[in-house]
Amino acid sequence: MPAIPMFLRAIVLALILPVTVALVAGCGAAATTEHATTQSCFAFGVRALHRHETVTRVPPACAGLSREQVNAAVGRALRDVVGPLAKAPFRKRALAESRYLAGLIRSVPTARQRAHRTASAPAATTRLPANLAALAFWLVTASAGLYLLTGWLTRTRSGRPRIRAGGPPPAVIGAHATFGLGGLAIWTAYTATAEPVLGWIAVGITFLLAGLGMATLLTAAPDAQRSGSVTADATTTSTAAASPRKRGGRPPVLVIALHGVLATITILLVLLAVIGAG
Repeated sequence: MPAIPMFLRAIVLALILPVTVALVAGCGAAATTEHATTQSCFAFGVRALHRHETVTRVPPACAGLSREQVNAAVGRALRDVVGPLAKAPFRKRALAESRYLAGLIRSVPTARQRAHRTASAPAATTRLPANLAALAFWLVTASAGLYLLTGWLTRTRSGRPRIRAGGPPPAVIGAHATFGLGGLAIWTAYTATAEPVLGWIAVGITFLLAGLGMATLLTAAPDAQRSGSVTADATTTSTAAASPRKRGGRPPVLVIALHGVLATITILLVLLAVIGAG
């Protein structure tokens, strides 16, 4: 037979060698995928326990298996290596041997925990907009109240008391402002933590604020009626009553009305948000 030239041999090897390597690699990958079963994982665990090898990552023999399958294979390997012993010695030795396969063991959440997480996530998502809406209205209401409080304190000037005699008692106005800001802080904490107790405390504070606000209006009403009756008298009396009113300034009726409307909306939003969360 005529000898095959060297360059033809080189060409044939260059064509066959990549195909051979690809086939070998594919067969090896297929073998690895095929052997990744609970039996192979069990066999790997037994070998690691006999050799006292600490496993820190999932080996190819256990790759692709679920947490339940890996845990079952590890438990089976521990039972096989430890052997039939009494309950107390078995637990002691199994605990000592399990440190070698601790890297394979993974906690599996129960079905109840998974259902609870799935159900609680949409509830928290739908509850947050209502809480934020109530928080926004409470902030605006508090801003209007602080504006009224500032005007009430600075309405009179030098030579006259800041709090006019016959007006709302300072204790009522101070309590109204204090509970308003405190309730706002509690509602902010409830929006951040979704703690039901904080929500119901905020609801109680809103009703208390409504009562204090009505008390403020009722205690201020007689003063307004007296000023109206004085202006209805003679011309000299009306002129004398108008001069203090000019010095004191007109009460911000629009701001008072706005504060009342915003407070009513805030109470309703807070109550609905807490009831909806329950």
